[in-house]
Amino acid sequence: MAGCAKDETRTRIKQSTVSRQSALIAAAIILSAAAAYAAQTGTFRVHADGVNSAVASRLHADLVWSEQRIDGMLGDFPDPVVVRVHPTRAAFDAALDRDWGIAETACWMVGAADDRTLHLLSPGAWPDQACEHDPADRDHVRALVAHEMVHVLHGQRNPSDDIGRLTEIGWFTEGLATWASGQLDRRHASRAAEALRTGAAPDRLADAWAGPYRYGVAGSMVAFIDDAWGRRALRSLLTATSQEEILGTLGIDEAGFLERWKAWVRTAAPG
Repeated sequence: MAGCAKDETRTRIKQSTVSRQSALIAAAIILSAAAAYAAQTGTFRVHADGVNSAVASRLHADLVWSEQRIDGMLGDFPDPVVVRVHPTRAAFDAALDRDWGIAETACWMVGAADDRTLHLLSPGAWPDQACEHDPADRDHVRALVAHEMVHVLHGQRNPSDDIGRLTEIGWFTEGLATWASGQLDRRHASRAAEALRTGAAPDRLADAWAGPYRYGVAGSMVAFIDDAWGRRALRSLLTATSQEEILGTLGIDEAGFLERWKAWVRTAAPG
């Protein structure tokens, strides 16, 4: 009987060992697949410590979608991107303070990027720690991720150390991200027309990225460039560091650009 008991114990130990080995092998296969995927895309590395796995998985899918969309519209990313998803507003603020000296963020700010790093506040924290954003709106979340990814690409293509400091062309920087991410079509398509109807349309490009209509106005300006000058010309503007350079590339002065943009909005833009 004792021998039988020992044999049974050995069998259980062996089965347990095999189960653990199988689990380790399965985990290794999963990790190897993830590593192969990361090496194959060569674009983004996601760090989401403390973030719900389902939320992290959805964000990963949003990043893949964003990369494919941006690649088709503006070209591929020259350099890898580190994506850090933070579980709380405190963690998000601490990261931005550490990397860029931004000590505290407004409630609407849930993403920020430079040419190498994208920081996101986990959508799981939005209900209690953010405003103006609905984590249940999948299209909204996806477009927001794409918006920030456009900033990353723009930063990688631009010779400036920080495109955020090129305030003179803020309308182009933000308009490009609004247009390429799909936010112009989904949320701001009629805003430029509303700005014209209400007398709030800018008379200077420097004023385009200001006021309640800024996303629609700036985004429509980039859509106008794409429509009037073509995609190749638009892509060439990613390296521009001044308004003079943008207008010079397009072969038009500021007054002429604004006049043609307003006419385009009245005839081509929704609203």
